Amino acid sequence: MGEHDFDFDDDYIPPLDPSPINAALSGGVSNDPLPTIRLEAGNIEPIVDEVEAALVSARRGLYQRGGLIVSVGHAPALAAHGRDVIVQRIAERGDHALLEDICAAARFERYDARVKDFVLKDPPMMLAKTLKQRFGRLRFPPLTGIVNAPTMRADGSMLTKPGYDESTGLLFDPLDAEFTAIKDKPTRRDAENALAQLDGLIESFPFVEDKDRAVTQSAILTACVRRSLPTAPLHAFTAPVAGSGKSKLVDLASVIAFGHEAAVLAQGHTEEELEKRLGAVLLSGDGAVSLDNCERPLASDLLCQMLTQTRVQPRILGKSQAPDLSTNLFVTATGNNLVLVGDLTRRAILCRLDPKVERPETRVFEWEPVSVAKARRTDLVVAALTLLRAFHVAGRPQQCSALGSFEAWSDLVRSALLWLGCADPVATMEEVRKADPRLEDLQSVVAQWQTHVGVQRVTVSEVIKLATEMTPSFGEKPDFLRRDFREALMAVAGQGGVVSSRKMGNWLSGNQNRIVNGAAFHNVGSRDGVAVWSLRT
Repeated sequence: MGEHDFDFDDDYIPPLDPSPINAALSGGVSNDPLPTIRLEAGNIEPIVDEVEAALVSARRGLYQRGGLIVSVGHAPALAAHGRDVIVQRIAERGDHALLEDICAAARFERYDARVKDFVLKDPPMMLAKTLKQRFGRLRFPPLTGIVNAPTMRADGSMLTKPGYDESTGLLFDPLDAEFTAIKDKPTRRDAENALAQLDGLIESFPFVEDKDRAVTQSAILTACVRRSLPTAPLHAFTAPVAGSGKSKLVDLASVIAFGHEAAVLAQGHTEEELEKRLGAVLLSGDGAVSLDNCERPLASDLLCQMLTQTRVQPRILGKSQAPDLSTNLFVTATGNNLVLVGDLTRRAILCRLDPKVERPETRVFEWEPVSVAKARRTDLVVAALTLLRAFHVAGRPQQCSALGSFEAWSDLVRSALLWLGCADPVATMEEVRKADPRLEDLQSVVAQWQTHVGVQRVTVSEVIKLATEMTPSFGEKPDFLRRDFREALMAVAGQGGVVSSRKMGNWLSGNQNRIVNGAAFHNVGSRDGVAVWSLRT
């Protein structure tokens, strides 16, 4: 018989407990340290029920996440500048590891007709594989994420007790750190003192304006409560030259919230490559991810979804399924003259640094901020949470209009900073938008269209013909009559040295009704089955 087959004496059918899961979840305690599960042919479902109940009762550190049975462990990760850090990650439980858990959670026996009694047997692998395929039926506690410090729940209460928190699905593992108690009702003065502690860490960084400092303040606060926020914007850091301190600011937020420097992720050469890496990060349950040293304009549909949706279903490399995963991780990006593209521009706040020296890495400071953050980490966590708790206790007085897609973050983190007189981190979004190359291309096409086409209703082919019309040669080398117009179209629809009508049509469709400089493209019907476009003010 195969290793997954049951072999039993058909003359004897032992009884089974009909409700083992409910007994385990209700906290019932057996006098026997290990339950006994009898293996019999034809009863796979109740046997697997008993196995799951035994695993739940045994508290083997198993959870469910995205329809998978998972556990928590430590793994090495790469931080900025090639440093290694050890991080906590969530991983799917392998077949053999799960079988080991099953063996430790229960005894298994089957009837042996030769001795006319039950004998101990190892559980078959089929039990582990069957349990793992119970998508939607698993009874393990759902794991939404790991936190390594106290945090604030969505309702403003504080999660301070280590262990699994049923109300949030978070696992709080302090990693041997001891945190002092956070005041239940801190005052505004307490919040001001807490802000002063956090600002002391970043006073030496060359922020361009106060609003850039506010982005860093937001990064620290957001990292500490990100697991409880449905969404949060990308916190981006840029400077005109390397060595300005971008990665240090990200590390400060990570050290305070998680106890180690931020694990970094390379941008990759293509958007598809980046999205595969992001999918792996979501599956592993990392608390934060830093897209470090982005050398190309940053664009990603999956990243946009991660920032504005509470759950996504990314395709995971090497897996056929697309698990449903929480997006409650803190996301940052760094780069020299970092450029964010398209929809990402309304999902990001940007901190600009400018040391105004040729080689900022040679500067000498009296103290190293990340080292200080490590030494004072527990106090800094308490300071961040005291600040947010004080604002909550004050009734969260309205400070600004809600920011679309990030209402909860705006209502807590952003508003708490404004309440204490800090600059508005959202004010930096305009800088992000201005630097968007896609917006620049759109503005260029609109301007050239207004000059050469005006309000005429035209097809794509008519526009391309107008933009690529040549001057009469008269024995000389011909040139484009409207060179600037052609260059504008080439930037958005160029292919193989010519303006592609297909790409031009897709570009117009993708930008229709978007108002730029008071004008927008509109599809105004068709002519002989071909779409007709007009630029209207």
